Amino acid sequence: MLQINQLSNKSKNTNDSPTFEQPLSLLRSCHDKIIHFSSSLYKLSLALHKDGWTPQLETSADQIRHYFNVAGPEHHKDEEEHLFPAVIALDPECTQTQTMELVSLINTMIKEHVESDLLWGELDKMLAERTTEFDTLEQMAEQFAQSMSEHAQIENEQIFPYAEQHISEDLFKEMGRAIAKRRGVKL
Repeated sequence: MLQINQLSNKSKNTNDSPTFEQPLSLLRSCHDKIIHFSSSLYKLSLALHKDGWTPQLETSADQIRHYFNVAGPEHHKDEEEHLFPAVIALDPECTQTQTMELVSLINTMIKEHVESDLLWGELDKMLAERTTEFDTLEQMAEQFAQSMSEHAQIENEQIFPYAEQHISEDLFKEMGRAIAKRRGVKL
């Protein structure tokens, strides 16, 4: 039985849940979910080879689709509209070598957002149509899961630590309020 909706939490304490007041924790949590759901998509593609479309696998596909059609675009906006501009604003003239490297990395991350969105669009269509092209789905799902994991790792290990070291707590709070507002959440 393929379990999609269960994402094991590192801590069951609800007080440890990421909040808008801590946008990097929120983004890291999203990365955990992205990795979970993209890995689940690959597992789904393997299960489809074995069992074909069963009601249970249809439910799993719909859960994956819901996550990437709702949360995925919001996560990209969080980074592209809030985090990345804040990092670039720390040294807008790129006077430091590290800033130039980060700007280049951020541009790569934005390019990868576009590429993953395109790949997800193809996968989403296949899942919605209940494709029987299981080999193609498996190959694309494996590519998607691998690229999502690599992408999240780069942001977690390179961009987020830089932001933590250089962005003020007040700016993070402001960023969190802007993310919440864009999502329609009142703080």
